[in-house]
Amino acid sequence: MKWIGIVFVLCTIISFCLPKGGPDWLRERPKYLNENPSTYEIVVDFSKPSCQDRLFIYKFAEGADLVYSGVALHGCGGKSTPSKPEFSNEIGSNCSSLGKYTLEGLVTMSNGMEAIKLKGWSDTNSNAEKRGIFIHPSMMASLLPFNLPGANFPLTKASEGCFAVSYHTYLKIKSYMKLNRSSQNKTILYAYY
Repeated sequence: MKWIGIVFVLCTIISFCLPKGGPDWLRERPKYLNENPSTYEIVVDFSKPSCQDRLFIYKFAEGADLVYSGVALHGCGGKSTPSKPEFSNEIGSNCSSLGKYTLEGLVTMSNGMEAIKLKGWSDTNSNAEKRGIFIHPSMMASLLPFNLPGANFPLTKASEGCFAVSYHTYLKIKSYMKLNRSSQNKTILYAYY
């Protein structure tokens, strides 16, 4: 029994610490470049199952290096199912939105939890601020210490359009965000499907 616990802890550490094969983002990236590209960029690939890593953090310097990956839940609104998200920019839709965001700073949500405020820059997410779309930690996303290929989290109120992530992922995003404090060089998040 003791060995099972040790193996579980090791799997958890490995799962959280090693980035796992991000999408071929470099092909899509030129569409979203701006005058002041971010040093760190977050990519969320909603086409991947939610129990697999679909949030990827890249560092851009000489090239593009994948530095972290983790799970991210999609919104429970509309006709979303655990395996297929529906996307909307409508206020009250509780759906995830696609497009380019910038991380604007830390806020306190109505439930008292800290979150990262997002601003949408695409037609598909321009209501992000009015909708209260954040990156925030969720117990639901923190439940699995390892990836389950092809599996999905059940839809819950854990995400009503926000990027709900594990506590570990949230802390990682905050640490990279602090490296991009300048108002002209904010951390960018791209969500696509």
